[in-house]
Amino acid sequence: MFMKALTVLTLVLIIGGCGGGSGSTPQLGAPCDLLYALAILTVESGTPMIPQTPSVGCGVVITWSVDPVLPAGLSISQVDGTISGTPTVSGTDQFYDVTAANADGSISFMVRIIVNPPAPCGLMYPIDFIVAQQGVALPPQTPAVSCGAVATWNSVPTLPAGLSISQVDGTISGTPTTSGTDDDYFITASNVSGSTSFTIRIVVNPPAPCNLVYPQSFVIIPLGVSLAPLVPTVGCGAVTSWQVNPSLPVGLQMDANNGTISGMATFEGYDEMHIISASNAGGTATFVLQIRLDPVYTYAVNAAPGSYSGVTGVGQVSLAMTLEEDSGNPSYPTDVAGFSLAMSYQSDLLSVTNLDQSAVIQALDGGAGPDFWYQQIEADEVVLGAIFSFMDLAVMQFDVAKEIAVLDLDTVPGMFIGQTGNIPVSFDWVETSQYTNSANDLLVVEDSAQGVRPLTIDAVVQMVRSD
Repeated sequence: MFMKALTVLTLVLIIGGCGGGSGSTPQLGAPCDLLYALAILTVESGTPMIPQTPSVGCGVVITWSVDPVLPAGLSISQVDGTISGTPTVSGTDQFYDVTAANADGSISFMVRIIVNPPAPCGLMYPIDFIVAQQGVALPPQTPAVSCGAVATWNSVPTLPAGLSISQVDGTISGTPTTSGTDDDYFITASNVSGSTSFTIRIVVNPPAPCNLVYPQSFVIIPLGVSLAPLVPTVGCGAVTSWQVNPSLPVGLQMDANNGTISGMATFEGYDEMHIISASNAGGTATFVLQIRLDPVYTYAVNAAPGSYSGVTGVGQVSLAMTLEEDSGNPSYPTDVAGFSLAMSYQSDLLSVTNLDQSAVIQALDGGAGPDFWYQQIEADEVVLGAIFSFMDLAVMQFDVAKEIAVLDLDTVPGMFIGQTGNIPVSFDWVETSQYTNSANDLLVVEDSAQGVRPLTIDAVVQMVRSD
């Protein structure tokens, strides 16, 4: 009995030993207990993922497989089942069945892999400080951004009313509807992987004032006379400050609330150009106002239409130069001791034939006329001056418009031959003549020997065809 049992044991050992004769490793059955540390892997396109090596029990794994195929750029190791690599395509979100197998069987594990795009980076707008104006379209501000595609654009705080941010490319555009804001705005470009930000300061100013106009661009005020208030009009944005440069002369003032200029002249001999500015945070509107503090006299012209022949071109025109004092002068009617003047004419159309004293001037001193009379006829100007008396201080008053000189002119025939209609010719007062050394050739001399610059009214006379 003992020998029979020993024989059976020997046969079992021999048979068992025959199985290992090939030198292979025992598999100990199918793989089991396959486990990855993470069941959900979130990776980023272009960024190497952290290798994921599983644990597995029981039999030795001969093959590793995945269904479906892993995202582009990822692979599974046939050595130990490690999933690794750098995803090259984003936008996938898939479950993958990973299987470890040998001849005896297999075991599987389900892994979800999400491949996101890279986060946006390097967000940059053209400028970081925008000054916008209410009611005026903002030039579109389109940013540059790198790395991953942007999914959403956001601003904190919300952009000023009327402005918006494009969800396509982050462009800030629009027309502000409310002024008075000044804030920093945190602009963020985001996707599922992350975000990048840029800070912009946006100031929205009111519309600048515009179309500033005063009733007159030139005022002359005699000594002791109150200026009728000059009330301006201005459009567009509300004015927050009024300024004048240079300062107004003593006696005049500007209302800081509405820009009205008023007051009284306290001296004479002043003549300046003043720049009036109406401003707010959005900008400035200006107006140039000339202010003269002097008695008021006016040079003008009396002239009937001239005539010409359309056949021969021959014609004539005469005009009288006049002087008148304004009744608003404190000393009206004021004694005047003399005057000087210069006037231009169109030398291409006319030529001077005579320049003489008016009948009123000739009647001075019992018909002897003024003690001094000077006249100069040039190609395109006439210049004259008079002093009524050197000895007796003879004076005249110009309480009404009085003629002081008469000018006669002939046509330049070649310019009128063949003409059929009325032809206008201009006569303009000249403040500084090119033919004198005087800085001012338009003066009225009061009996106090004070020279006053008069106002002037230029003239256009019609030449009428007579045949």
